[in-house]
Amino acid sequence: MTNKLILTKTVTWEIFHFVVLAGIIYMFTGEWEYAGFGALFYIGIETLGYYVHEKAWVWLRTKFKWI
Repeated sequence: MTNKLILTKTVTWEIFHFVVLAGIIYMFTGEWEYAGFGALFYIGIETLGYYVHEKAWVWLRTKFKWI
């Protein structure tokens, strides 16, 4: 898997996830500001984690030739 594909998957997933998460936060708070900022904060952390996970997965597949 190429870096470009990994990055594209990461970005598209996080856009989808942002919309869903902001909607859920909005349902509980009724405030778009809280929903937007809360979702952005969480998504930022999660995006970094997802990207690192994908890179680790590629590294493990290459190094150990499994999967």
